[in-house]
Amino acid sequence: MSFTVHGDHPNGAGHSEFIRDTATGAVFKAADLISDGWAGVHICDEKNQIHWPDGFHLMSKSDS
Repeated sequence: MSFTVHGDHPNGAGHSEFIRDTATGAVFKAADLISDGWAGVHICDEKNQIHWPDGFHLMSKSDS
């Protein structure tokens, strides 16, 4: 399954997306973005479900 991490640049330079192959990889990337000050960070899966930071802990379990 493929996951797309979305976020808005902290300097207002727009929006970026990052593709990861696993839920765990997507959660790690999202956590990096959040710690770097990015806004609106969320993850979309192949089913077009949106996952927000308060639910990331549930996504990690889907890799096991």
